[in-house]
Amino acid sequence: MNAQVGRCCADQNLMASFQLPDAMERFSRSIAPRLVRSSVVVDGRNVGVVTAGDGIPLVMVHGFGVESMLYAQMLSRIATLGFRVIGIDIAGHGDSDPIGIVPTIDGFAEMIDAALDQLDVNEAVLVGHSMGGRLVAELCAARPERAIALILLDAIVGAPWDALRPWLRWCPPALGLYGLGGAIDVASTLPARIDKRQAFKITRRVRSSVVQLITEPWHGLMAGAAVLRASSSADVLDRVGAANIASFVVHGDRDLLVPTVASLDAAHRLHATYVTVHTGRHSWMIRDPNALPTIIAALLDGTLGCAIKSRGLRIDSVSPVATPRLKFTIDR
Repeated sequence: MNAQVGRCCADQNLMASFQLPDAMERFSRSIAPRLVRSSVVVDGRNVGVVTAGDGIPLVMVHGFGVESMLYAQMLSRIATLGFRVIGIDIAGHGDSDPIGIVPTIDGFAEMIDAALDQLDVNEAVLVGHSMGGRLVAELCAARPERAIALILLDAIVGAPWDALRPWLRWCPPALGLYGLGGAIDVASTLPARIDKRQAFKITRRVRSSVVQLITEPWHGLMAGAAVLRASSSADVLDRVGAANIASFVVHGDRDLLVPTVASLDAAHRLHATYVTVHTGRHSWMIRDPNALPTIIAALLDGTLGCAIKSRGLRIDSVSPVATPRLKFTIDR
């Protein structure tokens, strides 16, 4: 943990369980701003961007095979906490053009970095889910001055993940079993039994990503190949840890794609605050769009808030956050 940040945040264990009334949830939704889609041009290629809110930049990079708009509910709620949220579509996903026949993890991260330059974002809280977590970690390692803080959500990083990658790359049965686990995990993202309205919203938003994967499968295949060919993520995490960037590792304890041991290794290497999302699958933040905003609101009272203050910045106002269905534990 950054020494300057650590001095203003005492170590503690916090069990977060919020019981706000339904009226608060309706109020939170009513004030959440809508995301605006746009694009910037990087080296002649379009990069899809979604934005909402005003305040400290918070950049969100999505996971494999989807796009930023799938996280729209979550991002609009984060904006009410005093952030200017910016979602960036990975190359070959959403509204972003591909970057070549044989893309690399470095190439994906460099495109995000260049897009932030186009958006005049010099520093930001960097957030990444799954593959996006690897990309924002790469960005932090290459440009540590860019990161106010790093938040990894069930990210494909850590030495145990690195040990798994060769099996997925060279052993088809292992890749098949992993794909089956992924299908089960993705299916469980839809809260069809407990919230049909939310399940409908997720289905509607994911439709464009599914269509893109079917009609342009090579983009997904190339991104997947880049993940499997990537260099050690543990080395990247060690570099970020050495840069003393305030970091947070958030992980669903029922994730079928990224083992918990990988997230624990990542937290150790980053000297990070670890957050366990109880009963959370790989895409818990899509299933429950109130969960991550609530976690961030809690972190603003501790290490994250201190990291922001250490840059001479401040959150102007924080609106109420609706009650998440998922509970979480923060270990500081």
